[in-house]
Amino acid sequence: MNVVIVGNGKIGRALEAGLRRAHPSWPVHTLGRNDERTAVAQAEAVLLCVKPSQVRATLESLCPTLKAGSVLMSVAAKTTLASLAELLPPGIGVVRAMPNLPVSELVGMTAIASESEAQDIERAEAIFSAMGRTVRVEERLMDAATAMNGCGPAYAYLIVEAWIDAGIKLGFSYETARTLVAQTLLGAAASVLASDEHPAALKTAVTTPAGCTIEGLMQLEDGRLRSTIVRAVLAAAGA
Repeated sequence: MNVVIVGNGKIGRALEAGLRRAHPSWPVHTLGRNDERTAVAQAEAVLLCVKPSQVRATLESLCPTLKAGSVLMSVAAKTTLASLAELLPPGIGVVRAMPNLPVSELVGMTAIASESEAQDIERAEAIFSAMGRTVRVEERLMDAATAMNGCGPAYAYLIVEAWIDAGIKLGFSYETARTLVAQTLLGAAASVLASDEHPAALKTAVTTPAGCTIEGLMQLEDGRLRSTIVRAVLAAAGA
């Protein structure tokens, strides 16, 4: 598939890296603000990776070269399908997508919303599922998806940072603590995805009576970690 990424910020560069790793044979072009738009004329999919305030001006520069039958996939936050469609010529599919930065490592998470033809959504899924997992959501939930998976890595990094600090306090080197924490978190996430059990059941399986795990869990509950995370996600969704 011929893909053009418009915007070379962090998410644009992450998508480029992920696509080049997942599909080395695909033509992938990344365009900055002042780059020529000629590559767009051959693109089957155009990934719009610009700030919401730049969407209108960017689409005005793209529209004359968009290929009939191509699909515009916008990752611009708070930019509706309707507002995108009214800026595009007829015959161009429109999809909203909210990926996160781990797409560069092929373990990203992308939420997708569209009212276009099924083939347009399938094309979006083919692109983003190559770099991790995808879910289809109603457009009204796209801002919530931004808070959940778009912002989500930052929440995890903060927890990882604190967890590593605890390891250093216990006497591990930074490198060893980082490995212990990152692989443990990776394994826990894999268990959640592989199991139909609720995370509470998985937690119970680790928590032996009168053991050290319950001591740690009590401290997390005393620190209101659970409610703090919920409030953080809700605040990001409303921002």
